[in-house]
Amino acid sequence: MDLSKTYDIWKQQTLPKHLQTQLDKMSKTEIEEAFTATLEFGTAGMRGVTGVGTGRINEIIIMKATVAFTQYLTSTFSQKDLNRGIVIAHDNRHFSAEFTMITAKTLAKHNIPVFLFQDNDLRPTPVLSYSIRKINAIAGIVITASHNPPEYNGYKIYDQYGCQFLPEVTNVIGHNMEQLTDDFQLEFPYNKDLIKEVPLTVETNYRNDIKNLQFYPDVKNRNLKIVFSNLHGTSREWVPPLLEQCGYEVIIVKEQASYDPDFKGVISPNPEVQPTFDLAIKYAKQHNAQLVILNDPDADRIGIAVQHQGEYVLLTGNETAPILLEYLLSHYQKTKTMPENPVMYNTFVTSNLSDTVAQSYGCQVIKTLTGFKWIGAEMLKEQVRNINFVFGFEEAYGYVIKDITRDKDGIQSAMVVAEAVWYYLQSQKTLIDVLEDIYKKFGYYYCYTVNLVLKGQKGQTEINGMLETLRTSGIPSLHNIKVEKVEDYEQGLYGTPGQNLLKFYFIDGSWFAVRPSGTEPKIKFYFVCIDKNTNVAKQKMQAMYEELAKKYLKITNIKW
Repeated sequence: MDLSKTYDIWKQQTLPKHLQTQLDKMSKTEIEEAFTATLEFGTAGMRGVTGVGTGRINEIIIMKATVAFTQYLTSTFSQKDLNRGIVIAHDNRHFSAEFTMITAKTLAKHNIPVFLFQDNDLRPTPVLSYSIRKINAIAGIVITASHNPPEYNGYKIYDQYGCQFLPEVTNVIGHNMEQLTDDFQLEFPYNKDLIKEVPLTVETNYRNDIKNLQFYPDVKNRNLKIVFSNLHGTSREWVPPLLEQCGYEVIIVKEQASYDPDFKGVISPNPEVQPTFDLAIKYAKQHNAQLVILNDPDADRIGIAVQHQGEYVLLTGNETAPILLEYLLSHYQKTKTMPENPVMYNTFVTSNLSDTVAQSYGCQVIKTLTGFKWIGAEMLKEQVRNINFVFGFEEAYGYVIKDITRDKDGIQSAMVVAEAVWYYLQSQKTLIDVLEDIYKKFGYYYCYTVNLVLKGQKGQTEINGMLETLRTSGIPSLHNIKVEKVEDYEQGLYGTPGQNLLKFYFIDGSWFAVRPSGTEPKIKFYFVCIDKNTNVAKQKMQAMYEELAKKYLKITNIKW
């Protein structure tokens, strides 16, 4: 359907007032931006800017996605299976609660039971993943845009195992959406009795399972101060109470504690963005806290900073993961609780330092495509493979300690990070000291991800052009370091489906990978450089990227 016909359909509908107002005021350019594109399922569900149009997240698009999902479910499962129901959760973003109710009513209209959380209140994404299996639901949905800017919202769908659906399913749902027209009525009859609540015992069980992650549960007073921020998101009623019950003193960043959908108290709701820590670190200095914890809005990610030699040092995902692995695996070994045939999961764009740590404990490493759904899918194969989960992570600040969830879990991670900080402090060590010990043993790594934001249709064209250039340019070297091998994942590698990912390996062990983001209008360059110390490795990385950007991609505005 062309733009003008689609626009006319929307003009003729009875839309919610906020959408009608936007539609009436749109310029020709704005109409093209809003109605030319259509939202698609990406790395982690479907995300977009809230607003009117086929390329935005709104009530019509949410309904279309739910109808398309319903078509998939009814064609795949029996009514007996469908009667197990679907769990729905949401975060604090604009229209999240409203989108949840539209989703629930649409499912109920199609005779599929729905489980909402009490009073349709917000819940972290990990709680959704956990709850699906606990109540034996057939699927789950969470309305969230995770760490995206405040103007975004999104729609993530989960299978009966608490893992995000793979493209083999989301592609079907996307195709179903394409076949649907946009002339939906937002008010319709539905069976209200099919909308129920998740039992509170499920949440109690989750909290208990988080506490059971501790190796030292009997310690009542940790003498450890933690500054915590939920970045206006869902983890406020989860992480601080759990930590306090386990003997930690928690100081909440008050300016970022409310469920403000505009995220006014934060520079960015993404803990990967360094200035997001500024206010929390100010709190930490005032209280002489040893640890700073930030969760992103839906609490599947965690960012940390630790007190070290009088300063607060931020740790990236590629630095936090090997520390957590060292703590977990050494304790499994110490307590003789290491499972047989242990396995650790990460992705092709994460640092191989964690691989080395895992392998030093006899732990197998399985690498996947970007997106935690791929890790979740691999976890499902463990019984057949006779292997057992011990850890899973992505470099983008997402970790799973125990497979009670099949998606990133910032609540699990907060508990184990806190105990690791406490444990090492008993030996006068910080996590920075632990990382230094790992470097001394396995080599010094510097990992950095360059994110280039390129919005709109023009931006997408630029991103596509950069990837095409890198595929065809035949880069011989960067910073006088020879390229040893290039991997193109577009048609699939190592038994994986295709993904728009390139990876360049250098003769010194360094590498970089590049891919378009599946959730935001950006292209990402993942660098992992190895050298005699981190400063030299950092200088190498910067020189390599600058040459890549200027010589091959014609990028001149480089900021560090």
